Amino acid sequence: MKNFLFKISALIVAAALLGSLAACKKDGVSNDVGGDDGYVLSGRNTYPEVAAPYESESRAALQRYLSAAGNPLIKNSVAAEVAAELYAYACYNEEYIDKYVYFSSQTGSTDLGAMGSSTVTKQDYKLIIYEGEDTPGYKYHYTIKHVDEISGLVSVAESLFEGGTKLRFVVDTNKLYGFKGENSHYDKTGEFKEEVLTCSWTPMSDAWGTIDPPIVKREGEKLTLDGIRQDIIDTAGGDDPVIHGNINILAEDIVQSATITEQQTESGAKYYNILVNIDVGVANADAASMAMLRHANGSDDCVWVSESDGGRALTLIFQVWDNGLFKLYGLRETWKGKTNGFSGMADSSLSVQYSYSQKDTDISSRLDMLEQQ
Repeated sequence: MKNFLFKISALIVAAALLGSLAACKKDGVSNDVGGDDGYVLSGRNTYPEVAAPYESESRAALQRYLSAAGNPLIKNSVAAEVAAELYAYACYNEEYIDKYVYFSSQTGSTDLGAMGSSTVTKQDYKLIIYEGEDTPGYKYHYTIKHVDEISGLVSVAESLFEGGTKLRFVVDTNKLYGFKGENSHYDKTGEFKEEVLTCSWTPMSDAWGTIDPPIVKREGEKLTLDGIRQDIIDTAGGDDPVIHGNINILAEDIVQSATITEQQTESGAKYYNILVNIDVGVANADAASMAMLRHANGSDDCVWVSESDGGRALTLIFQVWDNGLFKLYGLRETWKGKTNGFSGMADSSLSVQYSYSQKDTDISSRLDMLEQQ
């Protein structure tokens, strides 16, 4: 089997990049999607300006760990249990909070032996404002993919690597305006030179002002931990699972070990840095995890690869504010399988950073952009 190696920017170290946003231009015109104020998530280190639905549950879990921290007999097992709960609560907070925005960036290198090689970057930005009593719902979500380098026979499949560059802008709760992105390249003029992607947008006539499923919060009472556990299973393999990273974090014994460390921002805001080691054997045997991994990679047979088989440790690292909302999360993994017609092994890492500030979640500049089309 040929190697299919992805080398993605390191976790946490890429925080500066994760604070930036990609911008696009429509048909080469200097008209930044999202307006001129959208290059930096200015509130990424600011304590969240929204309430966390699972705040009490998250604080209780943290207290359970802090109470056990001085007891070496139970500290490790409690840390693993609490880390899994905190991650699940942080993911499901997004179903109920009024607004949030995140930005992620990945760069992956492929080595296909005689077939050639390539290096690909993918950047994602998502702003969600849920429907409220006096506020309509909005979703502004784009993905930009760019082939940095490509050589050999695999170059004939370059379109597969850059496919999926698009923008979906849902306004007034359910009206969709779609764009297709082309000519992706690095914006070398901004603060994050050669790190932020830009492209040319073309409005999609079949997705312009059409009706889309409405942007609404999850209905009913928030899920209990058992409810979350079942929901992860129920939504696995679908297009939009709530849990991030394709790992069923609440599966029995899937968390091998975890460490939890208290941190503070320069302003004194408290958050927790959490490192989780996932048991590859348990993950590969878990039906929900496999369904999510294979759906995300467009593969029917991919599985995670353990360190003993030449892979990297399957590691989840994340930060949560003391109220349980994500500050950032990342995943380091190795998997093997067949995707886009190629068989191989992927070695990858991912980081995603969040903001909940009023400035970063202001939709007005993006609405102005839409008016200019």
